[in-house]
Amino acid sequence: MNKDIFIRRPYVYVINIMKKLFITLAISTLIGVICIFIGFYYSKDLFFQGFMIVGICILLGIAIKIMDQLIDEIKIKSYRIWIIPLAVFIPVSMTYLALTEEPVVGMVIGAVIGMLIAGKINHPAYVLSIILFIVLVFIALLLHLINIELTTFYIIPVAVIGSFLDEFGHEKCSSNNKIITFLFKHRFFLKIFAFIGVLAGFAQTIHLIGFLCFDIFYDLVATAYQKDYITKNSLLYNSKLGLNSEAKND
Repeated sequence: MNKDIFIRRPYVYVINIMKKLFITLAISTLIGVICIFIGFYYSKDLFFQGFMIVGICILLGIAIKIMDQLIDEIKIKSYRIWIIPLAVFIPVSMTYLALTEEPVVGMVIGAVIGMLIAGKINHPAYVLSIILFIVLVFIALLLHLINIELTTFYIIPVAVIGSFLDEFGHEKCSSNNKIITFLFKHRFFLKIFAFIGVLAGFAQTIHLIGFLCFDIFYDLVATAYQKDYITKNSLLYNSKLGLNSEAKND
């Protein structure tokens, strides 16, 4: 594809070279929306309410990974404008979950503190999301829309440790041990701690399922992006047009 097409229609260019990512995003988003619709339609049924939680967690996994990529790697301005809407969508969705599923407050606060210690909160959009979440939860508390139970304060330090180990290990750990490499690559510590939290009665099974769905779809988007990135030899990088030297020579 000629670089002139990128100049005239950048969105067409990007969609053509990132097909796996866009197909993954479309299917994953559809699954999340369907789950939310089922949960909303059968809102009086306790079983189907879980679909709402799962659907929101799926969309959160997709949104957070997209925002990560837009901040860290994708340099095309017409795509980076989505950072702010995502930075608003994420805390609003998390607050909704917190209103219906109180342990979410402890999970989110603990995970954020762990990422902060690991040095992962390194962009104004992340700070905006965190502040907005705190403000919304505080407003919910003032309006008595949510009650924070004592167990939430037990969840926070556990989530801090799990989040820190996952983020720090994911970036820094290099080991010849395949098990250790696998654990850090797929950020397994917070998953393990979440499972222990369910066994200890601090959270419910649906919270673990929602968290796993969040992580699965987060990794799914990351994998699709990496496959396109490798296949197309990083055509989204470096230069004022967002193209590398190879693309310029096409």
